[in-house]
Amino acid sequence: MKVAVLISGLCHSKAPQTNVKRNIERIRRFFPSSDFFFATYTQFKDTFEENFPEEKCLFVDEPKIDYHPYSIDKQHWESNRYLETKQFIMRSPERTKWAGHHTKQHLIHSYLCDTIDIKQYDVIVRARFDTWIWDKADFGPFIKSTHMNQTINAFAATKWQKHFEKIREFDSKPGGRHHNWLLDQLIIYPSSFLDTSYVYKLHEEKRLHPAEMGWYQILSRPNGSKHKCWDGWVNHDKHILTKYFKG
Repeated sequence: MKVAVLISGLCHSKAPQTNVKRNIERIRRFFPSSDFFFATYTQFKDTFEENFPEEKCLFVDEPKIDYHPYSIDKQHWESNRYLETKQFIMRSPERTKWAGHHTKQHLIHSYLCDTIDIKQYDVIVRARFDTWIWDKADFGPFIKSTHMNQTINAFAATKWQKHFEKIREFDSKPGGRHHNWLLDQLIIYPSSFLDTSYVYKLHEEKRLHPAEMGWYQILSRPNGSKHKCWDGWVNHDKHILTKYFKG
């Protein structure tokens, strides 16, 4: 079984206790036999080359988003969790402006996929430059499950002070709060699940949803909504308690 780890997005770290180089070195520990690929925006070219002089990277201009992804007309499959998030974001002009960028992550991941011979891999792991993983996490069973069952396993510590060392599965049954919602700090999915042309079509038609909802829309929904969301083990580094940087 061949696994590719794709790191993409903003090449920076917001936590004073770490940096992008240390973050990626840590991710490598959890996927030691995998091939790694990188993509970031042109404004981070110097930062990437300084930290990863031996690595190749796809550099792209940051895409322009000419619609607000949270303003898309309501879809019958939208999750309760998404509707709560949408209300929270749209109440604040500051948050509304920030959330306008929440489809760029899907686009840059797709750009990177298009530069790789995806068919030679069985499983794709999608992560970010600011991804931080708990020291004793074990993704082996989830890689195997993804491949054998052709399903997605998605991770994020949604309550970072309480749910990091242990993982719990969200109830994603129809009508549940997390139904049709795909956590996005680290996503493990079958390589055949992503159709990048579909991502670009949604973007051009201004129908690509943001963040977790967008990942569900492009990865899980077209493939029978086969996924599990796991609360814990992974988060972006600015939401990690200091004690977890010691490992």
